[in-house]
Amino acid sequence: MSKKTVALLCVLALMLTVVFTGCTKSTSAESGSTVAVEETVDAMDSIFESGKLVVATELGTPPFAFKNAQTGEIEGLAIELAQMFADDLGVELEVRPFEWSGIIPSLLTGQVDMLTTCLTRTTARAGKMIFIEPFVAVSAHALVRKGSGLTTLADLNNPDVVLTTTTGGIYEELGGKLFPDAQMKTNGTNADNAVALSAKRADAYLNDRLQLESSMSMYADQFELITEPIAWDSLAFATRFDSPKLANAANMFMRLSKMSGKYAEVFQKWMGYAYEPTFEVGS
Repeated sequence: MSKKTVALLCVLALMLTVVFTGCTKSTSAESGSTVAVEETVDAMDSIFESGKLVVATELGTPPFAFKNAQTGEIEGLAIELAQMFADDLGVELEVRPFEWSGIIPSLLTGQVDMLTTCLTRTTARAGKMIFIEPFVAVSAHALVRKGSGLTTLADLNNPDVVLTTTTGGIYEELGGKLFPDAQMKTNGTNADNAVALSAKRADAYLNDRLQLESSMSMYADQFELITEPIAWDSLAFATRFDSPKLANAANMFMRLSKMSGKYAEVFQKWMGYAYEPTFEVGS
């Protein structure tokens, strides 16, 4: 091998050494030299260090999360489960409310540790976050005004029909696929969707059955469900991919709560009917 070839090989080896060590930081016991290392901190470690679990929710989603008009406190099934989880961890709970369109970004940008709201599991969302074991499975429907003449899902696929749902929610996209001929006009909250339907700015409101039944109770004798479901939902909390410790702890909490019966008690309290395990939600 010529001296020129040996020299070139030495230069190449030096370049590779720089490439492979340039993105890490470690200390050599022999030389004392250091190189950069980028470490990812699991949210679970930060929670224990700060003594606080920070979660995001959307308040217009009774019975999952809402502000009590009498006390001003944030309450609901999702909130009580989050508090139970924080209690098990031995830390405080901080609830930060967001409009629905800001819920997922609040997690992905690190503003919160976890999403504790009625978040539907989808394949696309699973590519962005870790879903915790579901806490509710429910059908999704269209809510219409009584006497509107809209009685089947086929009636909704009409250019004269205006659909409403929450901005950034899964039903915005699903509504466009199921009813391509209809108009879609979204709102920031579930409460705004119900107002739009009542005020005749919309002809049908798409959401899960529990949210729609809540709107029906608030607008007595105004609305009715089209009984044929447009989809089936399984709702779950979520955290980031960089926090597997937190995801593991949350999954363990959800599983043990269901096994002990504590989950069934909380479910009955907020949902108004007995909890029955399903394939999606578990026992």
